[in-house]
Amino acid sequence: MVEPNIPSQPPAPIEHLSTIQPAASSTATPPRPSAPPTQQPSIPPPANAKPVPHGGPTRQYLNQNLTPHLLEGMKYIAMYEPEKPLLWLSDFLRDRSRELEGA
Repeated sequence: MVEPNIPSQPPAPIEHLSTIQPAASSTATPPRPSAPPTQQPSIPPPANAKPVPHGGPTRQYLNQNLTPHLLEGMKYIAMYEPEKPLLWLSDFLRDRSRELEGA
């Protein structure tokens, strides 16, 4: 009977997308004279809070009533990676609905 091939080391842990870094370029680039660094704002300017209405009536409805709240919840999920993201998002949307609609 043939025994299964058991690796001597445990498999490498799975990387989350949020921890993956881009690979370094393997091609050498000639050095360029460095320009003085420009002041980049550390925080991007706030996005327009009001969605711009465009598209058909269905898209306009979703952009006005749902998209801003979904995006806010999804940003939190991407940043904090809760254990149960769908449950967290459903709770977030329920609470947001109560805030906005007074239900």
